[in-house]
Amino acid sequence: MPVYLITATDTRGKRDTHRVKAESAREACNDLEEQGFVDITLHSDDAFAAATNLFPDNKDVEEHLTAEDLVKMQYLSDFQQLLFTLRRAYWQSAWFYLLVIGVFAYRWYYKLGWFANPDDLDPIDIGVVVVMLWPLAISLWFTYLSPARKYKRLMQAFAWGHWDEVIDLSPTLVGKVPDYELACRHGVALAAQGEFDEGMKLVEPFEKDPDVPRWMYLGRLSELYEVVKDREQVIECHRLAYEAAPENPTAQLDYAYALLKYEENIPLAEQLMAEAEQEQLSELLKFLLPYFKGILALNQGRSGDAVKLFHECQENLLPIAHSEPMLQLIVDYNRAYLAIAMAEQGDAREAETLYNLVEPRLQALDSTLLMDRYAAAIRI
Repeated sequence: MPVYLITATDTRGKRDTHRVKAESAREACNDLEEQGFVDITLHSDDAFAAATNLFPDNKDVEEHLTAEDLVKMQYLSDFQQLLFTLRRAYWQSAWFYLLVIGVFAYRWYYKLGWFANPDDLDPIDIGVVVVMLWPLAISLWFTYLSPARKYKRLMQAFAWGHWDEVIDLSPTLVGKVPDYELACRHGVALAAQGEFDEGMKLVEPFEKDPDVPRWMYLGRLSELYEVVKDREQVIECHRLAYEAAPENPTAQLDYAYALLKYEENIPLAEQLMAEAEQEQLSELLKFLLPYFKGILALNQGRSGDAVKLFHECQENLLPIAHSEPMLQLIVDYNRAYLAIAMAEQGDAREAETLYNLVEPRLQALDSTLLMDRYAAAIRI
């Protein structure tokens, strides 16, 4: 069952972060409300919970990391991740490492003296040093050499349209990342390389997988159609995903986003966004709302409102996007739409400055929709 990370205040006024098992974010939040919790903050939405549920249970994570730790780790940079894991490693066995340090200091001073030659250390002293530095070695490996690091490389390549690298990295992560996740990334890369049928062969077997929610399967399937610029199928996938989970804010907003991108049925997109706002939204979805609303305003001819909304989204995402390739992608898309809105406002110089920042990514991903829209706006 999916696990949600939620911070809430109990009847005694104590605020804490919890792991809550539930079928949906709505159910998880309702469960806490029924227990008397208030001021509920949802940290992981249905998409995040469904994706992490595909990973095998990790008892070490549940034993050594609290729900609050997991929330803190979501948007840390690599160096911050290193410091965090290092602090946790030493803190959890603080008395043991204090004892080890004491033993080492005692042996160094009383056996060798403070200014002794390190070459005089015997195997016992070296063993003590190894024990003291072992958490550092583990933390360095976890941060820079683990499968999680390689997966981040894959996502970075995916977010930049480096399809050959995605195809090369995918087989190296088999058994370390859920098969469905790898199949979707690999399949999109193949489709982008002109091998759509091969990409579909990787993704289609998961249509009936009971562990993959239908709305999530259809949302990922839309990515294959998007890279081959089949807009009708992209919208159809999101429509079906919405029908499969009509109260799921992720499905609602994804469907709205597809309509907004292709400038199709704007009233329906606005309705879907209004429906989503009535649901319990995760922190990330709340951060993204100004982005969707900005595109809506732009499509409705309210470029001034769009500029404000895109600036708001940028302020929301920049502090957390540095370590997340897909959030960095959204930041660049947001900047591209902001450039379009500024161009429509007549601020061509600022629009061009912004657009130049994101043009390399748009070209790498062949984002003709955005590039053509900017070209039209800058000529106004």
